[in-house]
Formats: sequence, C-alpha cells, structure tokens
Amino acid sequence: MDSRRTPSIAEWYHEETKYSPQLMGLLPRFDPDQRPLPYKQWHAERPVDLVPYLPFPGFPLGPRPDQQPIDPETLSEFVGALSRILYFTSGVTGIQQDEDETWLFRAAPSAGALYPTDITLALRGIRGLDDGLYAYSVPHHQLVSVIEGDFLPEISRTFWDHPSFDGIHVVVLLSGVWQRSRWRYHDRAYRRILLDTGHVLGNLVHAAQQEGLQAIPLAGFEDAALQKLLFLDSEQEGVLVGVPLGRSDDVGASDGLTAAVKRSARSTAPPDLELDPIIALHETSAMSHDAQVSLPPDPPMWAEGREGTTVVPLVETLSDISPDFPGIVVRRRSTRQFTGAAVDRRDLDRVLDFAHRYASPGPVRYLSARPALDIHLVVNRVRGLEQGVWRYIPDEHQLLLVRAQDERRRVHGACLGQELARDAACLLVYSADLPTAVEVWGDRAYRYLHLDAGFLGQQLNLACVHQGLGVSGIAGFFDDAWNDILELPADHAITYITAIGDAAAGR
Repeated sequence: MDSRRTPSIAEWYHEETKYSPQLMGLLPRFDPDQRPLPYKQWHAERPVDLVPYLPFPGFPLGPRPDQQPIDPETLSEFVGALSRILYFTSGVTGIQQDEDETWLFRAAPSAGALYPTDITLALRGIRGLDDGLYAYSVPHHQLVSVIEGDFLPEISRTFWDHPSFDGIHVVVLLSGVWQRSRWRYHDRAYRRILLDTGHVLGNLVHAAQQEGLQAIPLAGFEDAALQKLLFLDSEQEGVLVGVPLGRSDDVGASDGLTAAVKRSARSTAPPDLELDPIIALHETSAMSHDAQVSLPPDPPMWAEGREGTTVVPLVETLSDISPDFPGIVVRRRSTRQFTGAAVDRRDLDRVLDFAHRYASPGPVRYLSARPALDIHLVVNRVRGLEQGVWRYIPDEHQLLLVRAQDERRRVHGACLGQELARDAACLLVYSADLPTAVEVWGDRAYRYLHLDAGFLGQQLNLACVHQGLGVSGIAGFFDDAWNDILELPADHAITYITAIGDAAAGR
C-alpha cells in the first residue's frame, strides 16, 4: 500500500489495540466485583419453556416458581426445533458451583467465559405463538416475548430484501453487548466480541442443519434501522449478524455471500479522540440504505507467492460431523493444557479440510471476507510434517512451506507466555491485509474479518473434538511478534489463533 495513504479508523483501532511487551503492564486491572452478568435477565409470567424439547432428561434449568409457561400442547412442533437449535448454538452445557457464584458454561466458547453475544428471534406464523420479537433467556432455556407484531418484513428491508427472507418463519439476530467483554479486555474487547459471535454462528449453522433447516448468515445490513427495530442502545449493544432460517430444500446456490456484498464508508483516522474506540469503530463501519456494492478481490490474496516452495498435498478429508454434532457440543471444552506430544498429520488433514469447506465456493457460504483471509500453520510437533511455518491453501487442500524452523520459543513469547502455545502440536493462524480489505469493504471489513475468523475457529473446534484432539482459541497475543513469525508486513492484521494438540488428562 502507498506509504502516504491515510489509514482508516478500522486500521487505527487495530493499531491502538495491539498488545506489546512494553505496554502490557500499563493496562488497567479488571475488578472482579464489577464482572457483568453474561446474560440478560428477562422477566415473564408466561414464557415459552424450551426444556421439555431437549433430547435428554433431567436438565437442571427451567422455569422459575413464579412462572407459568405456555401449554406445550398448544404449540407447533417447530418450537421443539427452535429449542434444540438454540440449545446447541448457545445453551448451557455445563454448570460449576463455586462458594459465591454459579458458572454457566455454554455451547460455544467465549474468551474469559464472558459470553457477549445475545440472541433475539423474530418469529411469525408459528402455531401457538404470537408473531413478534422474542429474547432467548439462557439461564432458563426459554423464549420471552419482547414485543408483538410481524417484524420480518421490516427486518428483511434492513437486509435489502435478501432472497433468503422469502417464506421464512424465523430469523435469528446476534448482537454484541460491549461491556461484557470490555470489563476484562478493555478497548480490545471489540475483537473478542466479534470472534465470540463467530463461534456462536459456527454452532448455529450445524444446529439448524440438524433440524432440516439452512442457516444463511448475513453480516451486511442497515445498522441504524435494525438497531431501532430491536430497541437497542448503540452505546451498549450492536447487532452483528442476521440469520434467516429456511428449509434446506428451498435454499439455492445464489443465496450465499460468495459474490457481491455491500460495503460501508471508508473513513479516515483518527476519530474524535473523545469517542469510545469500540463505539467509534462500530459506528464508522455501519451501513446505510444506499450502501454501495463491492466485489471481493480476484484472485484471492493468499494465492500469490507459491513459486519455489515445498508443497505438501493433504490427503485425508472430513466431509461431515452431523451424527456426532450434539455430542461434540455437550462435551466440548477449551483445552487448558497440552502434553506437548505430537499429533498425527492425518487427523490434522481432516480438521483443516472440514473447517475450511465453509471458505470454498458453493451454496450458502458465510465468509464475506473469504478472499482476504490468509491461513498459516505453525508446526511444533506433527508426525509427517516438518517443524516450521506453513501456509494452508483451502481450495487445494495443501500446505506450502514458508520456513523450516523450530518456533516453539517464539510462539510461546508471542502468545503472552501461555504454555498452551509452546506445548501445542500446531497453531492455526488467520490474518489479513487490513488496508486492502478496507479498500474493498470499507471499515466494515474489520467486522467481516473477525466474524469470519471466529466462525472458522469454531469449525476447527468441532472438528478437533470429533477427532479426539485438544483445542483452544487464543485471542491474546503480541500482534507485531506474530507478524514477524509469519513474515507478514506490519499492516497485516492477525485476527485469531487456534492451538491444537494432545490434551493433558482432565484439561
């Protein structure tokens, strides 16, 4: 990029929220007594109890004594499908009782177990339920009516009447609650919120498929209009993704986000320094009714620079985890410690193949920013692969050697001294040329890149659990150190790291 070019607010934000060894000690400490609740507390006398529809008995959560749920005999069978979709997307899959607090662990991983993503549903035409907006109440696994009325036509207009809204009965709306992650991660929290929302979305795609539905995630919409429809205060919370749920047989190849996408404005930095950095970036990346259309770059950026490199074709594939998906979600936990032992390359082949099927052309693919994502693999101990830095080419399912070298010491330091990075068998790293992405998608590129990285990170999670591998996402790292390890220019953004390896017993 031109060195005289003025950076955007997205680029300014990324630079301002980088971790560095020199500044880490200056970050304010979080106050444990001020930890926000990881869910909203909804009060309703007549909720829709979703617990009876779960595929296992004895679920410990449910209605409060003062609630009288709607009689399930009056409700459509479709409510059961919604119950299972919501549960395997973001429901409570583990409960831990401490002396002073009860911890509710969820289906999708979240940095610090802060769970900043909230779920709202717009429903219509479901027997026994009034049309309207419904909140998903996590601690009771129930739907709470927020306001009555058929909101789907108005919501559809905020998505420029995308064809996936035709004839549907439900759209799932994912929003980020800023303070839940900001409490611990300060201004860098926006990155974490986008990644965590990508995790939730990663589950939703599979959970819907289990019920014969196709989730069609859309990250481009008229922000102000949709915020207003949902009665959300933009200072506290922002909509990030809308997901119409349609019958799989009714969804065509043209319904995905693999071609033209809307773009936001391209700002210039710095913003008004009086503004909150998270709010500044979220607002400058908003789109209006007359948002322009942008075409992703062609060819993909990661297709360059193959000449003269060692190429390793990967052989093993993993096309489907559907039969095991519910069990994977229930037993999934982020690995806290690796043994340092090697893993088999065949398992890694399968994980890479499965996770990145969603980055390949085909019907209904989420990845808005697909061409901007670079995928690197740092190999510590993988049987059949040389130690060093590799580049993964998803469409061809092959690895290209960047540099043969033992990087354990450097990745340990670059991941804030976390032993997970040192002891992992390998680390999968997503990155992007941020200035180029901003020129294509405007400041909204920052959302797309991190949502997509979180979405793919969750596919890695699911595939690793399926293959019996330990796995943990890492969003806390020294940015510039990772640019050096991957030999990337300083203005490339490292978005997400996933550590994969042999999990220590019980960890």
